[in-house]
Amino acid sequence: MSRLGTMSPAAVRAVFSPEADSDLYMLLTIYDPTNPATVIARLADGYTQRISETDDDVVYGVVSRGNNYIFLPMNISLPTEVEAQAPTCSITMHDVTRYIMPLIRQLNGPPSVKLELVLSSTPDTVEASFSEFYLTGITYNAESVSGNLSMIDYSREGFPQHSFTPFLFPGMF
Repeated sequence: MSRLGTMSPAAVRAVFSPEADSDLYMLLTIYDPTNPATVIARLADGYTQRISETDDDVVYGVVSRGNNYIFLPMNISLPTEVEAQAPTCSITMHDVTRYIMPLIRQLNGPPSVKLELVLSSTPDTVEASFSEFYLTGITYNAESVSGNLSMIDYSREGFPQHSFTPFLFPGMF
């Protein structure tokens, strides 16, 4: 079954119609690679309201299920269909405010990522969710952070991991 079959009619209309009543926003949650329960950043590719305001800065974003998702323009390319590898897609976050770059520099491995789609009119209702992605191949420059969203490719893992030799498994011989 396709993802469109599980989305609401308003979400499908937002995908296919430029004149829809509501916009479809992507929410991106990045988790700490050393402690997967810890959230490093919550980002959104659009905004519905002001989240915070100081004398120097105004932060826009989306509030969904009680969590603040900071507005950061993003581009995602769809996964390739190469038969010899697991599907990957690329993401580019346009980080002109320098919000995500210090967080990315502190990582000790590839963080796990969850993508969710919500409507701007009902941000508490998740239309589609994509989890079990990892952000790999991260590169950055003065304006953007790029990387690949990939899944673990179990088909390329050796099985069994070890050879049954007298050195590794002396009890068998």
